[in-house]
Amino acid sequence: MGDFMPVVTLDSETNESAWDKLYKEYLNNRILVLNAEINDDVIEDYVMYILKWNREDLHIPVEKRKKITFLITSPGGNSFNGNIMSDVILQSKTPVMGVALDLVASAAYLVYLACDERIAFKTSVFLQHEGDLSMENSRSKFKQTVEFFDTMEERAKEYILSRTTMSSEFYDSIYEQEYWMDVNKAKDLGVVHKIIGVDCDIDEIF
Repeated sequence: MGDFMPVVTLDSETNESAWDKLYKEYLNNRILVLNAEINDDVIEDYVMYILKWNREDLHIPVEKRKKITFLITSPGGNSFNGNIMSDVILQSKTPVMGVALDLVASAAYLVYLACDERIAFKTSVFLQHEGDLSMENSRSKFKQTVEFFDTMEERAKEYILSRTTMSSEFYDSIYEQEYWMDVNKAKDLGVVHKIIGVDCDIDEIF
C-alpha cells in the first residue's frame, strides 16, 4: 500500500489551495500559528505581523483594538529568536492572547508567558528548563561565554517570576530539572490563566 498523500484542491478562480485560503483567513483575523521549532523565521512569520498590526492600531485605544491570537505548539528552539519574539509580544500595545495546543516547551514556553492572556486545552503540556550551553573554545573565551549565559539565565528567572506566581525559592528548587507541567499544575503556578472546557468555552476564544 502506497504512502498516503493529502488531496490539495485548488480554487478554480483564484488558483489558491484550501490551505492557502485558510492561512489568509487566519491572518485576516489576526491569528498566528507556531507549529515548529523557533528559528530565524520568527522575524518574518510572527514579529513583522505583530508590529504591522500595532502600526495599524496606532490611533485606536488599547481597549478597542482587535486582539492578536497566537496558537502555539512547539518543542522550543533558538533562545535568542525566542527572546525577540517574547519581547515584541511584551511591547505590543495590541493585546496578544496565547493559546497552548499541546506541547509548549523551552523557548516556546517563554514566548507563551509573554502573552497578555494565556489559554490552554486540557491536554496541553509545558516544559520549563535551563538553557543549553555547549561550545569548543579557548579557556578565556569559554569563561566569558559562561558569564554571559549566567546573566541571561538570571534575566530568564526574573522574567518567569514576573509572569507567573512562582516564588524565587520554588524556581531555584526546580532550576536544574526538566520541569514538566500538565495544564492543572501550570494553572496553579500562574503559567495558564484559563483552561478551555473548564474556565471558558472554545467559542469564547475563536
